Amino acid sequence: MIRLGILGSGSSGNSLVLVDEDGGALIVDDGFSRRETLARLAQLRIAPERLIGMLLTHDHTDHSQGCRVFCDSLGIPLYTTCGTAEFLLRKGKLPSKVLTFEPGNRFLVGSFEVRSFAVHHDAEEPVGFVIGASGVRIGVATDLGEVNAVARKNLRDCDALILESNYDFQMLRDSERGLYLKRRIAGAIGHLDNRMTAAALDDLVTERTRLLLLAHISRECNKPELALSACREKLEQIGRRDVEVVPLRQDAPSGVFDLREVAP
Repeated sequence: MIRLGILGSGSSGNSLVLVDEDGGALIVDDGFSRRETLARLAQLRIAPERLIGMLLTHDHTDHSQGCRVFCDSLGIPLYTTCGTAEFLLRKGKLPSKVLTFEPGNRFLVGSFEVRSFAVHHDAEEPVGFVIGASGVRIGVATDLGEVNAVARKNLRDCDALILESNYDFQMLRDSERGLYLKRRIAGAIGHLDNRMTAAALDDLVTERTRLLLLAHISRECNKPELALSACREKLEQIGRRDVEVVPLRQDAPSGVFDLREVAP
């Protein structure tokens, strides 16, 4: 069995942990301080000693802030793209143990099979992941401006999806944010709005999909109930009301989800 723990998701910090009950644990992103990450792991009753590595999607602070100190304190390696590693090195934020890969590469971290894929976002070399273990597949795409063909191909047919639903278009348009920022967020290398996330479910959700976690929900330009409503409406249209949909929180962990292989 695989346990998926969500430490937090939003513009102030993103991190999740996968625990293989028959093996170790893998953390994806760390946008919190070491103290905050440890506190949130404790809330979820996940022992940091079980961690065998960290995957990093991209260099933005809300995903990478804590990676150097946290990885070095536990002596675990950081797995990230060459472009992201070079950027963190220039900023003095790269851990001592680093293993780099190219977008599209597949590799093993303990019992976890990791497949990376390029995403469209305004970072150095951002990626999403599909992580498999014990017959379960988890898709992770938390920052991307569009769900293009590459993302659709990789994220399709996962047991659990962690997918961005960042903003409501009307709320973003009516917000006091500057025009440049609004265009950046809504652009092809920015973020997904609720409608784009919901529309992508036509291609991504299959018979095996059981859990959809809505990530990176904006505090200023979105509401959890709006993101939830858009995806539930789409899932009802495609006859999948059985998929659990959970908007993720920024201020506290969103809990632990048990993922079991579904027998064919």
